[in-house]
Amino acid sequence: MGLVDHLTELRKRLVYSLVAFVLVSIAAFFFYPAILEVLLRPLCSLDAKFLGPQGCDLIFTKVTGGFAFRLKVTALTGILFTAPVWLYQIWAFITPGLTDKEKRYALPFVATSVTLFGAGVAVAYLTLPTGLRLLLSIGGEGLVAFLDAERYLSFVGLMTLGFGVMFELPICLFFLGLVGIVTVTQLKKQRKGALVGTAALAAVVTPSQDPYTLLALAVPLYLMYEATIVLLRLVERKRAKSRPSHSTSDVV
Repeated sequence: MGLVDHLTELRKRLVYSLVAFVLVSIAAFFFYPAILEVLLRPLCSLDAKFLGPQGCDLIFTKVTGGFAFRLKVTALTGILFTAPVWLYQIWAFITPGLTDKEKRYALPFVATSVTLFGAGVAVAYLTLPTGLRLLLSIGGEGLVAFLDAERYLSFVGLMTLGFGVMFELPICLFFLGLVGIVTVTQLKKQRKGALVGTAALAAVVTPSQDPYTLLALAVPLYLMYEATIVLLRLVERKRAKSRPSHSTSDVV
């Protein structure tokens, strides 16, 4: 494919993703009360001592603040729930540059990517109460929390999207191993670097910066790094076993 063809293909994939995003966001706009309840559940699960006199209700200080907040909630919902679409579009965009043997991994790649993204979002959501509890109490009893709606949404959005995207790293690494860009030997040698790297990435991604949330992201990431090594080793062994049979058939 030439440069123009690549740009045309990219535009098509972006349009598909955008259409899905708009449709889901419109639906989310009408289901806003239920979505807001889910977003507030981690905050409302905290003891009253961690919250100000308004409890787990959020505040806004602009006339248009409520409307802007609702739009951002629907946009966040659109991004999260269209993950299967835009993950597939990413794969469809790079597929023309792959061999027929590599293209057969399309369905497993998309399915695993969606599963890992969902797992990352779920882990982030489950760790939110602990992170909020630490952040709201670390200032001491002399401070009272009046949480701004948009800033709370930004915090939740960064947590969920950050975890979801970070959980995609193992599948990307596995794909690079399949196409021969990285090897099992290289991954084994980089174990220490991977351990430090996952901790550093987790520290950057987690907006709460508390140790509990950092570990909740770093530990699964490193375990998936080790799982990637195991899976690639199995793939390499399978390929090694298939080579003699191919060579024998060629001789015959």
